[in-house]
Formats: sequence, structure tokens, C-alpha cells
Amino acid sequence: MTDLSLAALTVLDAGPAGQIRAAAAAGFPSVGLRLQPLLATDVIVVGQTSREREVQALLAETGVRVLEVGVFPIRTEVETRHYDPVIVFCGRIGARYLVCPVENPDRLERLQAFRAVCDQALRHNVAALIEFNPYSACRTLADAVEIVEAANRQNAGLVIDAMHLSRSGGSPADLATVDPSLLRLVHLCDASTPPNTARSRGELRAESRAARRLPGEGALWLDELLDGLPSDVGMSIEAPSATTAHLSAAERAKRAYEVTQDFLARRSERARARSKRANP
Repeated sequence: MTDLSLAALTVLDAGPAGQIRAAAAAGFPSVGLRLQPLLATDVIVVGQTSREREVQALLAETGVRVLEVGVFPIRTEVETRHYDPVIVFCGRIGARYLVCPVENPDRLERLQAFRAVCDQALRHNVAALIEFNPYSACRTLADAVEIVEAANRQNAGLVIDAMHLSRSGGSPADLATVDPSLLRLVHLCDASTPPNTARSRGELRAESRAARRLPGEGALWLDELLDGLPSDVGMSIEAPSATTAHLSAAERAKRAYEVTQDFLARRSERARARSKRANP
């Protein structure tokens, strides 16, 4: 059964503790946390005893599981050593996946760095997933598959982000060429129809971080995307939007859960209708 999760980016301003509370209140069984700081505004948890205990206590109290933890940029092997304390904590709280965007264009250096992350994660029963996006050094699904296959680590896999797949020029049909065992997690969101004109990396990044829509509210091929993924893929609802930024984290999480449940119910109805037409 798919593990449904509230992605950290959907309620990033709430911080890890707030992300857990929002997920639990909305009804999500799982949550994604930002524990490896990326932005200056990210809350530092690891190394702060009181915050570590707060996160652990909230997970125990709510029963919410940790599906994914971000963000672990793949740069050089030396830089990945700084991730060790966070990865240890990820293992302690039972996180399943680390999300790893790629920032190093050098193929050998980034491969060595990703292998190092995989090896450290494996010691704590966590998988490391490459996330491609069109404004990074790993821009397409094919680029990500190349890294994961070359890494040759049992706990290496892929994140398929619906917006990134669309904006990189890909489509759900591309998943047919990928080993299904590598397809571990989907960042599910919707989006507007992409413009015909080329956009800068800055524009793509801005859209990704503040102009996503919830499943069923846009123009993406989400039915086909989910059809192309394993039935047990982790599903993380990642849909930050400037249009809902005024709402509290709890309100955004509740809306994300309800809209996603409606989308999944309609998807099931569409599947039943197709089955009836095929087998009258």
C-alpha cells in the first residue's frame, strides 16, 4: 500500500516539529522533514538536544512515520561527511529515504559523493534517492538513472517529482525504461500547462518552490504518472504555493490531505470505469 506523506516543502516555514504536528492533525500517516538545512531560514534540529527530543517525542505521540528527509545535495565526497550526524538521526527516527539533489556537474566527483551518502545511509537502514530537476546539475530522469545505476548500491533509488518530470521535458512514458525497483518515491503535485517559451533556471526554481498546485488542480498527467509507478511507491504531497502561504501550516496540510484524497477517489472511479468498458 502506498505510504501517503506531507512533504516538508508544503509547510516548510513550520519547521520539523510543526511539520509533524500539521501532518498528524490533517490525517497524514507519514511526513517529510527538512533536517539537513538548505536555506538560512531552515530550523537546525540535529545537534540541538531539546529539538531532537521534541521531534522524537512528537513522532512517538502522534504515530506519524518519517517517509523522507531532505535535503542532501550531492557535491563532493568531502562535503558529504558533514551529513553524517543528520543521517545518524534519520536512522534513529526511522526515516525511510534521504532526498539528494545533485549540484556537482563532474560525473566522477558526484558519483563518489553519492556512493558515500549511500554507504553512510545503509549503516542506518535508510535509502538514498537522487532527485533530478531542470535547474540542477542532474536535469533529467535519464541523468538521474545514470547516477543511480553507476553507484551500484542496494539502497540507491530515485525520486520522481511530477513538476520536475514535466519541466525537464519528460513524461510518464519515460518511466517504462526504468527498473521499477529504483522507483521508490514520488513527489506528487499538479501544475499549469508549461509555456512554449524557454525559461531560466531561476524561473524554474521559483515555480517549483512557490507555484505548485495540489493533485487534480492543474494540467499534469497524474493518472498516467501513477500508473507508471510501482503500487507501493511512497507518495509525498509536495505543493508549496504563494497563493496559500497566508494560511497556517495546519490549514495548508488539511487542504493538501483533503484535495489529495478527493483526487485519489476520482482516480479510482476512473479506473473502475475503464475496467467496465474493457470488460463489459
